[in-house]
Amino acid sequence: MANKYTDLAAGQLAAESDFSEAPSLRAFGGDVRYVDVKIAVTALTTSDVIYLAKLPKGARVIPALCSVDHGDPGDALTGKLGDEADDDRYGAALALGGAAGRKAFSEAGTKGDAFLNPYKFTEELWVTFTPTTVTNLATHDQVWHVAYTLG
Repeated sequence: MANKYTDLAAGQLAAESDFSEAPSLRAFGGDVRYVDVKIAVTALTTSDVIYLAKLPKGARVIPALCSVDHGDPGDALTGKLGDEADDDRYGAALALGGAAGRKAFSEAGTKGDAFLNPYKFTEELWVTFTPTTVTNLATHDQVWHVAYTLG
């Protein structure tokens, strides 16, 4: 049986004999921060964009820890999860329609590239939700939970 090491684990193993090889934990994650934001949705079309939060240069959204709690949005409400530079960086076809509930970014029909290749903001950017389907929209509240690190 062979031992297999992740990039972080390999650096930690090397540091046992030479501490100068110790990896920076900041490069592999850092402190997790959360932004919890609320919006009352009363009207929405596929040409709209919901701006969730502006994050600073150096931020890395952790899509596996992000979600939205929502009231009943009507028959169908789907959309893309991204930012100003890439509107589906975190996912596409996230379906909120049909009933109130919670949806994780990981439940998007198509996961974005940032799930496997974390993206570090090169400038300050807005995290966004862009509707792609809106059918018989019902007035409802949405509370978005966006997790990110800095560094």
